[in-house]
Amino acid sequence: MNVRPISAQLQMQVENLKNKIPAPFYKIIDIDEGWYQIVVDCDKELTAINPSYNITQIKEKFGGLRYYIKPVGANNDQTNDMYKVIARYEKIASKTCEATGLPGVLMKSVGGWYKTLNPEYAASKKHYARYKVVENLPSEDEWWDANK
Repeated sequence: MNVRPISAQLQMQVENLKNKIPAPFYKIIDIDEGWYQIVVDCDKELTAINPSYNITQIKEKFGGLRYYIKPVGANNDQTNDMYKVIARYEKIASKTCEATGLPGVLMKSVGGWYKTLNPEYAASKKHYARYKVVENLPSEDEWWDANK
């Protein structure tokens, strides 16, 4: 399976997100390239609501995207709108392969690590070949409650 490499422009956009991470937080975007467009698009919407917002962390956890922020000078409605945007993009990521950006599903390694991957891609890569599709997913409410 051939996966198109990400553009230099997209890599730069993700790199620029680090400028929104203030001290004492680590200036790291800890996701694979398949989710780069998702976090860039999320940032554009968040910036439209609150141009001064800070990112405190962007990472993968339990196979899902986690996008943590600190609104700056936002009112309650703006803050609520921002968290709705984040929830929407986290759900998009839950169906997107973190490695490729192709459609993906939650998979689990023999060692118990979760990752959202495209099963065909995972089977073609030695480091993902032992990942299996998670068959009995928790309900959406159970999943989101467990990962707050």
